[in-house]
Amino acid sequence: MLIHLLTIIKNNLRSNLLLMAGVFVIATSLWYAVDYVYAVAVNQQKSLGFDWEHVYYVQVGVLPFESVQRDTTTRSTDEMTREYLEFYDRLQRHTAVESACYTINHFHYVWKNSSTQLSRDSLKAYSYYREVSPSYFTVFRVNGVDGCSPEELSRRASHTSDVVVTEDVALRLLSDDTDNMSVKATELVGKLINCGNSDSIRVAAVCEKQKYNEYTSWQGAAYIIRQLGTGDCKVGYNNIPYMDMFVRIKADADRKNFVESFRKEMKRQLRVGNLYLADMRPMSHYREEQLSEFRSDLYTYLAIAGFFLANAFLAILGTFWFRTQQRREELAVRLVAGATPHELQLLLMAEGVLLVTFAYVPALVLAYNLGHADLVETWPVEWSVVRFVSGAAIAYLLLLVITILSIWYPARQAMRIHPAEALHGD
Repeated sequence: MLIHLLTIIKNNLRSNLLLMAGVFVIATSLWYAVDYVYAVAVNQQKSLGFDWEHVYYVQVGVLPFESVQRDTTTRSTDEMTREYLEFYDRLQRHTAVESACYTINHFHYVWKNSSTQLSRDSLKAYSYYREVSPSYFTVFRVNGVDGCSPEELSRRASHTSDVVVTEDVALRLLSDDTDNMSVKATELVGKLINCGNSDSIRVAAVCEKQKYNEYTSWQGAAYIIRQLGTGDCKVGYNNIPYMDMFVRIKADADRKNFVESFRKEMKRQLRVGNLYLADMRPMSHYREEQLSEFRSDLYTYLAIAGFFLANAFLAILGTFWFRTQQRREELAVRLVAGATPHELQLLLMAEGVLLVTFAYVPALVLAYNLGHADLVETWPVEWSVVRFVSGAAIAYLLLLVITILSIWYPARQAMRIHPAEALHGD
C-alpha cells in the first residue's frame, strides 16, 4: 500500500511539491501559534499561590490642606500611626469583614513592587520585596509550603522584621541545585539571611510559590513582616499613599452592590482624625485590568492558529478537488477493476495524509531550531523537549483533521460519477 501511494505521489510530483511547499509554510506557522497556546495552557495549571476572590482594596485618604474639615493641629508620627490603626481596627470590626491587612509597596495585580537580593553564605536569590502585616497571609489565603493553613502562617509570621519567603526563594538559598529533591524548603525556617544591605533577618516561615498573575511564571517573593506601632514601624500622612489596605469579606456577605452599601454605612465610622474612606474596589477589578493585555496576546495567537488552519483547509481542499476531477478516468478504472468507493476514498485520504506528513517533517526541523535558538516565547514556560513534542503532536493532529476533512468531500463527489461516464471522457 505504501509503495503504491509513493508511486502515485511520484507520478504527480510537480503539483505535489507545490502542495507540500504550501503545507510546510502553514505547518511551521501553525506550530508557532500552537506552541504559544500550549505554553499558556500548561502555565494555567500551576497554582496562583493566593486567592483574590472576596478580597477588596480599601484606599485610605488624607484630607487635603485646603479642606475646611481638616484638623490643622500638629500631630506627631505616633499620633498619625494611632489614627491609621484606629481606622484599621474599625474596618476589621465590621460584621461583613472576615480579616484585614495592610501592605507597603505590594499590591497584587498592580505593578507596584520593589525587588531585592537575598543571600545566605555564598548563595543568592533575587526576589520581590514586600512589606506586609502578619494577617496578609490570612486575607489572601496563602498556605505554608508544609501545608499549614493561612491562619497558622499568619501566626508564625507575628514578629516584626521577620521574613516569609516563597518556596522557590528558599530552595535557591539552600542549594545551588534547586532540583535537588533531598533539600526541603522548610529547612530554611529559623535561619538568618541577609536582605539587601540590611542586617540579618530571621526566616519565620516558607509559603507556597506564587505567580504575579495567572499568565506569569512563579516569581520569588520575600514578605517582610511589619506591625505598625511596634518599634520604629510608624506611619505619617505623607507616606499613607504608599500603603494599601485590604479586607476579605465573608462569602455570604459579598453580594452585588456591596461596595455602595458598605461605603454608605461606614462613611462616618471610618472618618478618623484627618483620615477617611477614599475608595473601595474588589480585587477582580484590578485583575481584569491587568489580564486584559495577556488575554489579548492569547486571542491573537488563537486567531493566527485559526487563520493558518483555514488556509490549510482551503489549500488542500482546492488541490484535491482539482486533482480528483483530473483523475476521474483513473478512479473509474479502479472501480471497474473491483475497488469499492469506500476504498478509493481511503486511498485519496491516505495520499493526502502522506503528503502532509512529508511536508511536516522539514517544518518540525525548522520549528525545533526556532525553539533551540530561543526565538519562541520561553516565559513563563521554559523551552524543553516535552514542550516541543507536545506542540508538534497537537499541530500535526490538527493538520491531519483538516486534511481528512478537506479530502472527504471532493473524494465523495468523485465516487458518485458512474464509471462509464468517467471512462467516456469529455
